[in-house]
Amino acid sequence: MLVIAVLAIGLLSLNLRIPTSATGPLLPTIGADTGHGETVLSLLTTIPLILVFVIAPITPRITGRFGRSRVIGFVLVLVIIGTLVRSVPGDLGLFAGTIILGIGIALGTVLGPAAVAASRRAWRGWLTATYTMTLSLGPALALGLTIPMMTGFGLEWRGTLLLWGLVGVFGLAFWIAYTRMTVAREATAAAVGDGVTDVANVPCPVPDVVGAVDPVAGVEDPIVRAVPVVRDPRVWGLAVYLGTTSLIFYVSSTWLPTAFAQMGLDADAAGGYTSLISIIAIPCAFLAPLALRRGWGALIVPLGPVIACVGVVLLLAAEAGGVLGSSVLLGIAQGICLGVSYGLVVEFATSPEHAASVSAVTSTVGIALAAGGPLAFGLGLELTGSYVVPMVGLGSIALLQAALGLWTGRLGPARRGR
Repeated sequence: MLVIAVLAIGLLSLNLRIPTSATGPLLPTIGADTGHGETVLSLLTTIPLILVFVIAPITPRITGRFGRSRVIGFVLVLVIIGTLVRSVPGDLGLFAGTIILGIGIALGTVLGPAAVAASRRAWRGWLTATYTMTLSLGPALALGLTIPMMTGFGLEWRGTLLLWGLVGVFGLAFWIAYTRMTVAREATAAAVGDGVTDVANVPCPVPDVVGAVDPVAGVEDPIVRAVPVVRDPRVWGLAVYLGTTSLIFYVSSTWLPTAFAQMGLDADAAGGYTSLISIIAIPCAFLAPLALRRGWGALIVPLGPVIACVGVVLLLAAEAGGVLGSSVLLGIAQGICLGVSYGLVVEFATSPEHAASVSAVTSTVGIALAAGGPLAFGLGLELTGSYVVPMVGLGSIALLQAALGLWTGRLGPARRGR
């Protein structure tokens, strides 16, 4: 059962990253084919982020109406459909598909941490680590394999993006298996009367919003007092930290291949070094939530952004000679920041519905901050013709995130704060 849960959560996480990350190495090709400049091409990454800002606040209501498990299944269907539409020739298909993908990614971004929080308590640490690890694995696969897939299979950029849609198909299959397994477990528990009373130990019986019923689980929980998360300054601290993490991630995955190319690297090398960042991040993203659960948050939460800032300084100082070292440092930082960003939400939440509410706020505010990152970096590249000024801005943001991490790293579960 744990293996199915890990695969379902892991594939869900991959589908929140691969569709947008896969466009990064292809941006020069897409620009040459469509005639669009860097600012317009930035919309391929920025549109999904803007949609998170729009859709995240209403996600708990949608989930309360249809159930968490069904909505996550719908997320994966939208990813598949969006990938298909985005591959249709013409600007209409490109941007319409991006919008469909963005809606699915927006819903999934909010519900991913809630799905982990709703899992059995014994699984929660492993599923949190899996979720955050695959948030780095997805970009690593997309950035490292997109160009080889295009050249190896003799595809155009549209066909290459379409091929990545298979990840959505596998994700949907395993999510269906996971939810059916959950329903079967609940039916068995009810039939034998095994005395299960701790809803936190059950994968999907907890309502997504107060007083709602999850249609997949078929269980109605007692009404729980709503948590005023919007008025909690700790939630806003988590939101800003997550926002800067997302901003640095999306800027790096979108524009670092272009910046590396300006340093003299060819397309394969530029994509490979950018992929290395996400590869290095994988073990760090897996270990960070586990370290967080052991009480090391005060150290690792501010440490990640500091390492990112050092990586940016090295790249600016050594240019092409510092690409390898900078990629390693940025990868360590990315893994730590991703791991603690989502780990903090799961650790802070007192219940799945609280996790969904906190995730809705942090995603809304965080993505609002992140959405401007790729657009601003692309605009800086276009106006200055150089990566230097945008990279200085990125390093400054990492430094500010480190200062915020000194506070957020000391946050414990919300129940301790009451």
